[in-house]
Amino acid sequence: MLLEFSVSNFRSVKDMQTLSFLATTINEHEKTNTFQATDKIRLLKSTCIYGANDSGKSNLVKAMWTMISFTQVSFEYRKKLDEYIKPFKLNTETRNEGSFFQIMFIIDGKTYRYGFVYLKGKITSEWLFGTANKNEVEFFTRDGKNIFINKERFKEGNGLESKTREDNLFLNVVFEFNGRIAEIIKKYFAKIMIVPHSDRFLEEIALLEYSYNVVQNNTKKHKFLEILKMADSDIYDVSLVEKNEGNMSHIISQRKLFDNKGEEVGLENFVFNEVESEGTKKMFNYAGIFVNLLESGGTIVIDEFDARFHTSLTKAIVKLFNSEKNKSAQLCFVTHDTNLLDNDLLRRDQIYFAEKNQRGETSIYSLNEIKGVRNDSSLEKDYIKGKYGAIPFIRNLNSIFE
Repeated sequence: MLLEFSVSNFRSVKDMQTLSFLATTINEHEKTNTFQATDKIRLLKSTCIYGANDSGKSNLVKAMWTMISFTQVSFEYRKKLDEYIKPFKLNTETRNEGSFFQIMFIIDGKTYRYGFVYLKGKITSEWLFGTANKNEVEFFTRDGKNIFINKERFKEGNGLESKTREDNLFLNVVFEFNGRIAEIIKKYFAKIMIVPHSDRFLEEIALLEYSYNVVQNNTKKHKFLEILKMADSDIYDVSLVEKNEGNMSHIISQRKLFDNKGEEVGLENFVFNEVESEGTKKMFNYAGIFVNLLESGGTIVIDEFDARFHTSLTKAIVKLFNSEKNKSAQLCFVTHDTNLLDNDLLRRDQIYFAEKNQRGETSIYSLNEIKGVRNDSSLEKDYIKGKYGAIPFIRNLNSIFE
């Protein structure tokens, strides 16, 4: 379960920015929108990020994707990430400093804090802390080439310091040598799905894999169909003629067939990719992972979540995550859909804003941090009026034609 993610010196993010799933003490939708993670920690089931174009919202998602990728992909692919990680370049100092990534999470009731700093192809710092006897203790820390291990708490790392290259994570090395804690953490990271808007690969291949598996699972398929029908209620069934990764051409959708009198005369099969709308295709991509998350827990972060979705559909998905049926799944999404700024849908601590200052620096803050916002405020109207910031300043364009 995700507690918070922090990043600094990454693209438009200069100073440390933190996106938190920790529920505050406000008394809003506690039974539906939050869940008890431990005896003392209550978490949010969803968070959303608003902001003007080019405010840095997508860079936060890219930062999370980058961090998770470093722990999941092959060594050869990790080398390509060097081109992806760009420090804040509008400052003479930060452009030559490392990018900072840190994530806090809970596994089996234990809290962990893991992070690293990346600079020009090298891991310059890395750390892992965890709870022991209710207090945070060091598992290992890394400073340049030097790695310091708590031999009592992280025995699996002993003797592997010299096997760790400057361009690889110590966590990855320990995992390769069957480290138990490293394996637990890497498996947790694998359950975090990050979907940057610019990366069609994830939507067309990685997400499709979840949907393929669920469609072929008789115990899960009915849930998949119910979610898919949120996008198109006329779909009766879907099936796979042949699995083909990254391609919808072998998905068959089944619809009812009618005569001229409007009487149902049977069912007709169609090639899904040829007849379905873009919104329905997108829902097919996501329906599988939504089923898995809501059944087994996990986290998904989606950029431009509302793209190709009607506002009512987007709201229905958010309601699905913010429901008592959802026990521990977490959804974070970037959106421009102000219709979701609704007191009946979201708590104030679930709503984040991204804003860029005159120096080009992105900052994020939650609605709950803004003083004077009541739980019955007209959130959508007040946001559009600029009361919360994070909106575009649009000049009078008529003057350019005078």
